[in-house]
Amino acid sequence: QTPEALWPQIKDFWQDNGFLINLDSPQAGVMETDWAENRAKIPQDFLRKSLGKIFDSLYSTGERDKFRVRLERGAEGSTELYLSHRGAEEVLTGKDSETTVWTARASDPDLEAEFLSRLMVHLGVEGTRAKAAVANVAAQSSRAKLIKGTSGTYVQVDEGFDRAWRRVGLALDRVGFTVEDRDRSQGLYY
Repeated sequence: QTPEALWPQIKDFWQDNGFLINLDSPQAGVMETDWAENRAKIPQDFLRKSLGKIFDSLYSTGERDKFRVRLERGAEGSTELYLSHRGAEEVLTGKDSETTVWTARASDPDLEAEFLSRLMVHLGVEGTRAKAAVANVAAQSSRAKLIKGTSGTYVQVDEGFDRAWRRVGLALDRVGFTVEDRDRSQGLYY
């Protein structure tokens, strides 16, 4: 489908899964959720179940997640969809650990895979096929390196242009850069 046809479906997916949309930019092809707590990680013992109905906000996992979806127009009316995850955790700081600060934590490929398969199902792919497609992605070795040259520092990606373009875009998503525009013909992200 075209990006224009997919955009409202993807927005509905995030809202149906309890996420608020923080960034909604169809022109740039980027949609990002707001930070959300994974409430499934809170233990469900007897006391928690009893008090949780009244004091639900007192329990926290100390972890937050947000997701970014980037759409790029593909060949013959298709769309390439990229989903990335960013995480944050609450860390105790100060002399006596009396304050907390939210710090970045590593992205979770398993969580990315889970939400990608859920999104695939939402878009009409059969459930077992979606899970299999996500599970069959093999871990890949590093194909990029940082080069310090005489004219400056740059990243060298040992891939063909199409694959390098996708990898650089996904890397920018994962570290939280906002891509406002791109020019694929010149290989530029803005």
